Amino acid sequence: MSRLLCTHCKFSLTTCLCEDISQLKNSIKVIILQHPSEIKVTKNTARLLSLSLTQCEIKVGESESDFTSILDLPIQTTALLYPDKTALLLDDSTTNTSQFSKTLTHLIVLDGTWKKAYKIMQMTPSLNAFQKVSFKEIPKNRYRIRKAPRLDSLSTLEAVAHSLALIESIDPQPLYTMLESLNKKQTQFMPEHVKARYQPI
Repeated sequence: MSRLLCTHCKFSLTTCLCEDISQLKNSIKVIILQHPSEIKVTKNTARLLSLSLTQCEIKVGESESDFTSILDLPIQTTALLYPDKTALLLDDSTTNTSQFSKTLTHLIVLDGTWKKAYKIMQMTPSLNAFQKVSFKEIPKNRYRIRKAPRLDSLSTLEAVAHSLALIESIDPQPLYTMLESLNKKQTQFMPEHVKARYQPI
C-alpha cells in the first residue's frame, strides 16, 4: 500500500514539511542535476531547495543526452559545485576566487550519492567546460538521518546553503532549520534507542 503524500512538498502526510518551508530570494540560479535513483528517496533534500529558493531548477538524468539544456548556460559565469583539484575554493578569500564569485549567474549541483555523482560526471563530458568550485573547510554535517560513506559528505541542501552563503551572503539558517525539521520528523516514530543514533553529537 502506497503512502499518502502531501501534494506540495511530496513528503508523507506524517512528515510533511510545508509549515517549515521558508522562501529565500537568491540571485544565482541553482540547477540541480538529479540522478534518477534519488527521485523516490524519502530523505532527499533537493526537492526542499526547489520549494525554498526563488531561483532553482531540478533536471533528472544521468548522461549527456539528459542534460542538453546545460549547453545553453553561459560558460564564463556558470560554476559546477564539485570537489576537484582544479576547483576554486569558495571560502578562500584570494582575489581570483572573490572576483569569479561576483560574476556567477548559475550554479550547477549534482544530486546523488558520491558514486552516482561521479557517474553523472563521467557520462556528461560537457560539465567539464564549467569552472569547478568547492570548499576548503567542510561545515559540520547537519543531515543526520542519511548516512554517508565520507566524513566530508554534505546533503544537497547543505552544500547549496553553504555555497549561497559564501557567494551571495544569504543567511542559510532558514534552510538549516528546515533540515532539522526533516531530521526530527523522519525519526519521530523510531524507538528511543534507535532515535538516539540520529541525535546531534
